[in-house]
Amino acid sequence: MSLDRVHLRKLLKLFMMKDNLRSTAIRADASALMKKQDEGASPGGDFHVPFWKDAKSHAAGGRDLREASAEQIEKNWRREGLYPRLTDGFLAWWNEKRRRINENISALPNPIKSSHGFAQIDGLVKVENLLSLQIGDDRFRYVYPYFSDKPALTPEAARLGLWLMSKALPDYAVADMRILDVLRGEAFSVDQHPLVGDEEEAFELRYRRILKEWREHFK
Repeated sequence: MSLDRVHLRKLLKLFMMKDNLRSTAIRADASALMKKQDEGASPGGDFHVPFWKDAKSHAAGGRDLREASAEQIEKNWRREGLYPRLTDGFLAWWNEKRRRINENISALPNPIKSSHGFAQIDGLVKVENLLSLQIGDDRFRYVYPYFSDKPALTPEAARLGLWLMSKALPDYAVADMRILDVLRGEAFSVDQHPLVGDEEEAFELRYRRILKEWREHFK
Protein backbone atom coordinates (compact mmCIF):
# COMPACT_ATOMS: atom_id res chain seq x y z
CA MET A 1 0.00 0.00 0.00
CA SER A 2 1.32 3.43 -0.92
CA LEU A 3 2.12 5.83 1.89
CA ASP A 4 -0.21 8.51 0.56
CA ARG A 5 -3.11 6.08 1.20
CA VAL A 6 -1.92 4.26 4.27
CA HIS A 7 -3.22 2.25 7.21
CA LEU A 8 -2.85 3.98 10.57
CA ARG A 9 -0.83 1.11 12.09
CA LYS A 10 1.78 1.32 9.35
CA LEU A 11 2.14 5.06 9.78
CA LEU A 12 2.47 4.78 13.57
CA LYS A 13 5.27 2.26 13.09
CA LEU A 14 7.10 4.68 10.80
CA PHE A 15 6.59 7.51 13.31
CA MET A 16 8.42 5.50 15.98
CA MET A 17 11.34 4.21 13.93
CA LYS A 18 14.84 5.63 14.21
CA ASP A 19 15.71 7.87 11.28
CA ASN A 20 17.94 5.40 9.45
CA LEU A 21 15.48 2.52 9.82
CA ARG A 22 12.57 4.70 8.75
CA SER A 23 14.44 5.81 5.62
CA THR A 24 15.16 2.18 4.76
CA ALA A 25 11.50 1.25 5.26
CA ILE A 26 10.30 4.19 3.14
CA ARG A 27 12.68 3.29 0.34
CA ALA A 28 11.54 -0.35 0.45
CA ASP A 29 7.89 0.72 0.32
CA ALA A 30 8.51 2.92 -2.70
CA SER A 31 10.41 0.13 -4.47
CA ALA A 32 7.63 -2.37 -3.73
CA LEU A 33 5.00 -0.01 -5.13
CA MET A 34 6.98 0.58 -8.32
CA LYS A 35 7.43 -3.18 -8.74
CA LYS A 36 3.71 -3.69 -8.21
CA GLN A 37 2.94 -1.08 -10.84
CA ASP A 38 5.27 -2.83 -13.29
CA GLU A 39 4.40 -6.45 -12.53
CA GLY A 40 0.99 -6.39 -10.86
CA ALA A 41 0.04 -7.34 -7.32
CA SER A 42 1.60 -10.43 -5.77
CA PRO A 43 -0.62 -13.05 -4.08
CA GLY A 44 -0.88 -13.41 -0.30
CA GLY A 45 -2.42 -10.24 1.07
CA ASP A 46 -1.83 -8.83 4.54
CA PHE A 47 0.10 -11.23 6.75
CA HIS A 48 -1.94 -10.34 9.83
CA VAL A 49 -5.46 -10.41 8.35
CA PRO A 50 -6.20 -14.12 9.05
CA PHE A 51 -5.04 -13.78 12.65
CA TRP A 52 -7.16 -10.71 13.36
CA LYS A 53 -10.19 -12.30 11.77
CA ASP A 54 -9.78 -15.28 14.12
CA ALA A 55 -9.20 -12.99 17.12
CA LYS A 56 -12.45 -11.15 16.40
CA SER A 57 -14.23 -14.47 16.04
CA HIS A 58 -12.87 -15.55 19.44
CA ALA A 59 -14.18 -12.33 21.00
CA ALA A 60 -17.57 -12.98 19.41
CA GLY A 61 -17.74 -16.42 21.03
CA GLY A 62 -16.65 -18.32 17.95
CA ARG A 63 -13.77 -20.72 17.49
CA ASP A 64 -11.00 -20.82 20.11
CA LEU A 65 -8.13 -18.57 18.98
CA ARG A 66 -5.38 -21.06 19.83
CA GLU A 67 -7.01 -23.72 17.68
CA ALA A 68 -7.60 -21.27 14.85
CA SER A 69 -3.99 -20.03 14.96
CA ALA A 70 -2.66 -23.57 14.86
CA GLU A 71 -4.71 -24.15 11.72
CA GLN A 72 -3.41 -20.96 10.14
CA ILE A 73 0.17 -22.10 10.79
CA GLU A 74 -0.57 -25.42 9.09
CA LYS A 75 -1.72 -23.48 6.04
CA ASN A 76 1.40 -21.29 5.98
CA TRP A 77 4.56 -22.23 7.91
CA ARG A 78 5.78 -18.61 7.77
CA ARG A 79 3.22 -17.81 10.46
CA GLU A 80 4.72 -20.19 13.02
CA GLY A 81 7.05 -17.58 14.53
CA LEU A 82 4.60 -14.72 14.99
CA TYR A 83 1.08 -16.16 15.24
CA PRO A 84 1.60 -17.93 18.61
CA ARG A 85 2.98 -14.68 20.08
CA LEU A 86 0.09 -12.67 18.68
CA THR A 87 -2.29 -15.23 20.16
CA ASP A 88 -0.64 -15.05 23.59
CA GLY A 89 -0.72 -11.25 23.58
CA PHE A 90 -4.33 -10.98 22.46
CA LEU A 91 -5.57 -13.58 24.95
CA ALA A 92 -3.63 -11.98 27.82
CA TRP A 93 -5.45 -8.71 27.13
CA TRP A 94 -8.81 -10.33 26.40
CA ASN A 95 -8.84 -12.62 29.43
CA GLU A 96 -7.81 -9.79 31.73
CA LYS A 97 -10.56 -7.63 30.27
CA ARG A 98 -13.10 -10.37 30.86
CA ARG A 99 -11.84 -10.86 34.42
CA ARG A 100 -12.15 -7.17 35.32
CA ILE A 101 -15.54 -6.53 33.73
CA ASN A 102 -18.43 -8.25 35.44
CA GLU A 103 -20.82 -7.60 32.56
CA ASN A 104 -21.64 -9.34 29.35
CA ILE A 105 -19.22 -8.50 26.51
CA SER A 106 -20.36 -9.08 22.95
CA ALA A 107 -18.79 -8.32 19.59
CA LEU A 108 -20.77 -6.04 17.29
CA PRO A 109 -21.22 -7.58 13.82
CA ASN A 110 -21.23 -4.50 11.61
CA PRO A 111 -17.74 -3.46 10.45
CA ILE A 112 -16.52 0.04 11.19
CA LYS A 113 -14.04 1.68 8.86
CA SER A 114 -13.23 5.17 7.73
CA SER A 115 -10.32 7.47 6.95
CA HIS A 116 -9.00 10.95 7.58
CA GLY A 117 -7.44 13.05 4.86
CA PHE A 118 -4.72 15.70 4.98
CA ALA A 119 -5.56 17.86 1.98
CA GLN A 120 -2.47 20.08 2.11
CA ILE A 121 -0.12 17.12 1.71
CA ASP A 122 -2.48 14.88 -0.31
CA GLY A 123 -2.34 12.09 2.24
CA LEU A 124 -5.06 9.83 3.60
CA VAL A 125 -4.90 7.59 6.67
CA LYS A 126 -7.19 4.57 6.91
CA VAL A 127 -8.79 3.21 10.08
CA GLU A 128 -10.23 -0.21 9.31
CA ASN A 129 -10.92 -3.67 10.72
CA LEU A 130 -11.73 -2.65 14.29
CA LEU A 131 -12.87 -5.06 16.97
CA SER A 132 -16.13 -3.47 18.10
CA LEU A 133 -17.49 -4.51 21.49
CA GLN A 134 -20.60 -3.82 23.52
CA ILE A 135 -20.24 -4.04 27.29
CA GLY A 136 -23.49 -4.51 29.17
CA ASP A 137 -26.40 -2.51 27.78
CA ASP A 138 -24.84 0.80 26.89
CA ARG A 139 -21.04 0.79 26.93
CA PHE A 140 -18.82 0.32 23.88
CA ARG A 141 -15.20 -0.22 22.88
CA TYR A 142 -13.68 0.21 19.44
CA VAL A 143 -10.32 -1.53 19.33
CA TYR A 144 -7.77 -0.88 16.60
CA PRO A 145 -4.86 -3.35 16.33
CA TYR A 146 -1.13 -2.62 16.16
CA PHE A 147 0.73 -5.79 15.22
CA SER A 148 4.42 -4.94 14.85
CA ASP A 149 7.12 -6.61 16.88
CA LYS A 150 9.45 -3.61 16.70
CA PRO A 151 9.06 -0.92 17.66
CA ALA A 152 6.59 -1.41 20.49
CA LEU A 153 3.76 1.10 20.55
CA THR A 154 4.70 4.11 22.68
CA PRO A 155 2.29 6.29 24.65
CA GLU A 156 3.09 9.27 22.41
CA ALA A 157 2.40 7.35 19.21
CA ALA A 158 -0.76 5.88 20.73
CA ARG A 159 -1.96 9.37 21.63
CA LEU A 160 -1.45 10.51 18.03
CA GLY A 161 -3.21 7.38 16.81
CA LEU A 162 -6.18 7.93 19.09
CA TRP A 163 -6.47 11.49 17.84
CA LEU A 164 -6.47 10.24 14.23
CA MET A 165 -9.15 7.69 15.10
CA SER A 166 -11.29 10.42 16.62
CA LYS A 167 -11.06 12.44 13.40
CA ALA A 168 -11.75 9.46 11.15
CA LEU A 169 -14.67 8.27 13.29
CA PRO A 170 -16.39 11.46 14.49
CA ASP A 171 -19.67 9.67 15.26
CA TYR A 172 -17.99 7.59 17.98
CA ALA A 173 -16.65 8.78 21.33
CA VAL A 174 -12.87 8.90 21.56
CA ALA A 175 -13.23 7.78 25.19
CA ASP A 176 -14.48 4.43 23.82
CA MET A 177 -11.55 3.99 21.44
CA ARG A 178 -8.50 1.83 22.09
CA ILE A 179 -5.32 0.99 20.24
CA LEU A 180 -4.17 -2.51 21.14
CA ASP A 181 -0.49 -3.44 20.90
CA VAL A 182 -1.41 -7.04 20.22
CA LEU A 183 1.96 -8.70 20.82
CA ARG A 184 2.31 -7.10 24.24
CA GLY A 185 -1.37 -7.33 25.17
CA GLU A 186 -1.47 -3.62 26.06
CA ALA A 187 -4.34 -1.30 25.18
CA PHE A 188 -3.98 2.49 25.07
CA SER A 189 -6.82 4.93 25.73
CA VAL A 190 -7.31 8.65 26.29
CA ASP A 191 -8.11 7.88 29.91
CA GLN A 192 -4.48 6.92 30.43
CA HIS A 193 -2.96 9.10 27.71
CA PRO A 194 -5.19 12.17 27.31
CA LEU A 195 -5.03 14.35 24.24
CA VAL A 196 -3.14 17.58 24.91
CA GLY A 197 -4.12 19.68 21.89
CA ASP A 198 -1.02 19.46 19.71
CA GLU A 199 -1.89 16.15 18.05
CA GLU A 200 -3.00 17.55 14.70
CA GLU A 201 0.15 19.61 14.23
CA ALA A 202 2.44 16.79 15.41
CA PHE A 203 0.74 14.14 13.30
CA GLU A 204 0.67 16.19 10.11
CA LEU A 205 4.30 17.31 10.51
CA ARG A 206 5.53 13.73 10.85
CA TYR A 207 3.34 12.50 8.03
CA ARG A 208 4.47 15.38 5.80
CA ARG A 209 8.13 14.49 6.29
CA ILE A 210 7.48 10.81 5.54
CA LEU A 211 5.53 11.61 2.36
CA LYS A 212 8.20 14.04 1.17
CA GLU A 213 10.92 11.41 1.53
CA TRP A 214 8.72 8.70 -0.02
CA ARG A 215 7.84 10.85 -3.04
CA GLU A 216 11.50 11.66 -3.65
CA HIS A 217 11.99 8.03 -4.74
CA PHE A 218 9.56 8.49 -7.64
CA LYS A 219 11.42 11.40 -9.24
